[in-house]
Amino acid sequence: MVAKATVVNTYDVGIELDVDGARGNALFNELPLARDESPHDQYQPGETVADLFVLQANHNTRDLYLSVRRSKPGYVEALNAHSVGDVVSATATGFSDNGGLWLNVDGVIGSVAPDELSLADGESTQDRYAVGDPVHDLFVWQVDRDDRELRLSARRNAPSYVEALNAHSVGDVVSATVTGFSDNGGLWLNVGGVLGGVPPGELSLADGESAQDRYAVGDTVDDLFVWQVYHARELRLSVRRNAHSYVEALNAHNVGDVVSATATGFSYNGGLWLNVDGVIGSVGPSELSLANDESAQDRYAVGDTVHNLFLWQVDRDDRELLLSVRRNAHSYVEALNAHSVGDVVSATVTGFGGRGLWLDVDGAVGWVGPQELPLADGESAQDHYAVGDTVHDLFVWQVNRDNRDLLLSVQRNAPGYVEALSAHSVGDVVSATITAITPGGLWLEVDGVVGGVGPQDLSLAEGESAQDRYAVGDPVHDLFVWQVDHDARDLSLSARRNAPGYVEALNAHSVSDVVSATITAIAPGGLWLDINGAIGWFFKEEALLENDEALAGRYTDGDPITAVVQHVDRQSRTLFLSARRIASALVEEPIVEGATIKALVVRKRAGGIDVSVGGESEIYVPDYALSLRPGGSSDLELGQEIEVVVMDTEDGVPTVLSRRRALDGWAAVRGRLAEGVVVPNARIIPWADRPNHDERAAIDLGPITGFIPIDELDAEAAQDLMSRRANTRHGIVIEEINEDAWTASVSETKFEVRWQELVDGLPTSEGIKGEIVDIARGVATLDLGFGLLGEMSVNELPPLANEGGERVGEVVMVGIRTVDPGEYRIAVESGAYQLAEMIADRENTTCEFKAVFKGQQGNKEVRSGYPVARAMAGMMNRGGGHVLVGVYEDQETKKGVVIGWEESGFKTEDGFVNELSSVVGQMLTTAAGDFYDVRFETLPSGERIVDIVCRRADRPIFTKKTWTRGSLAEFFVRYDGATRRPADDQELYNYLQERF
Repeated sequence: MVAKATVVNTYDVGIELDVDGARGNALFNELPLARDESPHDQYQPGETVADLFVLQANHNTRDLYLSVRRSKPGYVEALNAHSVGDVVSATATGFSDNGGLWLNVDGVIGSVAPDELSLADGESTQDRYAVGDPVHDLFVWQVDRDDRELRLSARRNAPSYVEALNAHSVGDVVSATVTGFSDNGGLWLNVGGVLGGVPPGELSLADGESAQDRYAVGDTVDDLFVWQVYHARELRLSVRRNAHSYVEALNAHNVGDVVSATATGFSYNGGLWLNVDGVIGSVGPSELSLANDESAQDRYAVGDTVHNLFLWQVDRDDRELLLSVRRNAHSYVEALNAHSVGDVVSATVTGFGGRGLWLDVDGAVGWVGPQELPLADGESAQDHYAVGDTVHDLFVWQVNRDNRDLLLSVQRNAPGYVEALSAHSVGDVVSATITAITPGGLWLEVDGVVGGVGPQDLSLAEGESAQDRYAVGDPVHDLFVWQVDHDARDLSLSARRNAPGYVEALNAHSVSDVVSATITAIAPGGLWLDINGAIGWFFKEEALLENDEALAGRYTDGDPITAVVQHVDRQSRTLFLSARRIASALVEEPIVEGATIKALVVRKRAGGIDVSVGGESEIYVPDYALSLRPGGSSDLELGQEIEVVVMDTEDGVPTVLSRRRALDGWAAVRGRLAEGVVVPNARIIPWADRPNHDERAAIDLGPITGFIPIDELDAEAAQDLMSRRANTRHGIVIEEINEDAWTASVSETKFEVRWQELVDGLPTSEGIKGEIVDIARGVATLDLGFGLLGEMSVNELPPLANEGGERVGEVVMVGIRTVDPGEYRIAVESGAYQLAEMIADRENTTCEFKAVFKGQQGNKEVRSGYPVARAMAGMMNRGGGHVLVGVYEDQETKKGVVIGWEESGFKTEDGFVNELSSVVGQMLTTAAGDFYDVRFETLPSGERIVDIVCRRADRPIFTKKTWTRGSLAEFFVRYDGATRRPADDQELYNYLQERF
């Protein structure tokens, strides 16, 4: 934007201006002229024109091209009211130098290039159009927000053109004719009547060579790879992506790789194109970690090397790598892991892809596909949302830890949606409407519920894609429901599993069969296969992989593979396979009571799971037998192999299993049982499961059985409880244990009173010690004694006392945050209680005291903050820890003494944080900023201290040489209660080799 300029001359075609000594031009179509009005009528030499928009700075002619219209109030809003794909009418306002047309589209400037006009041979734009003519049915193929204009086309809206475009698919290899050169140095081509573009990075040009050096208008270019059928109704083509060596280089990369690359250009959407060892990579604008209002061009230049890029997708259809700067930050992974399937979140729109949305969810990347948005026919996400909008009530239906993003949905959280989902069952046959077509499959709407059909479940001919067979809006009949996922809230559907002869093909296979199969799709967690017409699946853990090898690094669609049948699931009509276990049976131990055997999770349902033992037999294992805490089934995945203890058998076949006993061991569980212990999630064993019936109800307590007299139960309640498979909220108190018989007398009536007594007896000021007994899904469960379990986020746990140690079994000092009497759950927190425990002890590997950050410490003044920064570096280079500011070490007792953080001379918390950030930036290497957090804690005694929580760094952290008395940068490590340098170069080398 230029504040103002002075008119020098007026012409029939525009005005010349002086812009602070530079020459500027504004053409007539950029001036707010009435019809039949000329620039002479509106402007006079010497007149000042304000708020001019800079269209172009022409470095060849050394002048500026300017616009009055594009900076008028309301113009940007009018521009943003249009989207790619709109069809508009406009009025011709003039002719461009290149033979095209300028138009007025409801007050917005539009342009049509000559190639977009559908002119006859030899016909010019002036032969067809005149200024003032209305021009109808123009297709919007670009909303150029940099130049503030619409790019329009007559050609792209013709029915024959759309048919010709739809005849092409990603992966086609075509020949085309060069029609011109793009502004960014690429090619425009004619592909059988369809427009095609080749960006310069796709041309395989030599250094210093341009597209004009290699090609001329009219040339035929063969072997062009179609890598995108763009929604602007053009083909994106590539010379590079069709080379055999290129495909090999692409396949050498896997999701999760961290790579360096060279910037080759900037994408239309504000992102970055890169070269990754010869492979094309792209980073979208939302993946760049840019500051507010910062663009990719502000941060990067062509030729720059960009390090630490996280590879979140190997797009084998488009033959490119999708990369991210954001997803590789340590803080990003923490933000991602703070979310779970089923969360309902708010997020901010960061961009658009296809017809969906990219969002920021508290620092994590989120995606909402078009099928997850309440869009009407023909609507896109841009019709409802704008960048910067806040979207509420988004349901998290997948936390993709491979790609490091969240998959979100508006639809799955709508009123009545859960009820509509629950109306469906595995085995239903339904009709549905297609809402989106992915590279491999379909998304559909099934009576208001989201359904998905993967590529392995489409009955496609060889070489046929989903796009060849289906279109958005098509109805699809006779779809088989093979999974109702209540966690993710969707239906998994199949055309194949309902086809004639499919069930016969499935039933032709039995457990332990060794089969030949063909890979039909590679998913993040495993492989889909075809076994003589039946659908098979095996999880990544069952593949023949080495160390951290990715599935896509070992397998390719269409590959043959040999596997063994582990389970025939006739309900979902799926074969579960393993390549790893061809020579071994699933159950290696004899199936007798008390034996620990292996089982395969084949189904998740409310209150528990079904497991397969020996392939065919399916046994229900309720939640209470899976984990110490309710909801244990949520920690398991389909296809996961688990160890279980056989509790009962019938004719040599196991009938009752317990995973809890296998995890904890009989002795460990027994150790938690004593008189007075409460069990809030006990389960009454149904009569049918009991070998001996008597007048007592049997309670499953893990290693022992509890008994309660029937007369202690309401008759109706007793009958109900003893007929149920699981009751995870039945509370009892253990009254007496019979060591010889491994039984206990228990009471239901005393539970509420005893539970409340125990809760009321928990200390609320000095804290309580809890032993970590379970960690799952980001939650740590702690044994607080007498059967009371506390829960807290894993992120709130203190750093490990011993680097590489185990968390389960660790004792942590905690305080009571909340008590939920309805769920019998206690939320605990570590924070101040753990710090008080640490201060009462001496400094160690994970804790250092600092009386002040900057200021007077006894007779000495601490001026630089260097001692704190050095201690932080030592802990980051080790396993993490705490630097406590406002605490000093008593010389006699060697224990901490609290004086409070205010002694450091800072009046506000923000002032302290900003100064610490400045010191870390000056004194430590750049990466240090990613590995610490600052927490202001009030101790149970009331004093305030600063807890600088240092995390284990994933790269060495050095002090900068300017802060080490002129020496080279130094490396510090925390050893026991001291921070010191390695003794010599060899020790330093050995430590770096082992640690990093």
